Amino acid sequence: MSDYIEKAINILKENDFRITTPRKLVIKLLDKSKEALSAYEIKDKLDSQGKDVDIVSIYRIIDCLEKNKLVHRVLSNSKVMKCQIGHEDECHKHQEYHCHHLLICQKCGTIEEIHCAGIAPVIKKVEHESSFKIKTHNLEFYGVCKSCL
Repeated sequence: MSDYIEKAINILKENDFRITTPRKLVIKLLDKSKEALSAYEIKDKLDSQGKDVDIVSIYRIIDCLEKNKLVHRVLSNSKVMKCQIGHEDECHKHQEYHCHHLLICQKCGTIEEIHCAGIAPVIKKVEHESSFKIKTHNLEFYGVCKSCL
């Protein structure tokens, strides 16, 4: 079992989520995927493996994984990708401003996750100036990866 699968299952258990067969199937699929996937792409891949998980369940599983910081939603294409949790367990321990941002290559489409804890002062400044309590945010950078340069 990979680190991602094991840690994802442990995080779900710690947060009182049942470890159902469909959840395990989606977690395993996301772990193997080198690219972000839509709910329908997840369904197609599971169907091709002979695994029957309905699309509504897949959307619910994605929501569950996102709430538990196990996947990142790629806003520009409505897909999700696994979070890199192997080396940073603390990312999932409710750090108020810990950030995960995405680098998206406009040539080949690869998506890389980066961590940027340094944005906390900006968030605090926005909150102070606007009287708005920020709960979360998303940031995607577009450009060309080193492989495509």
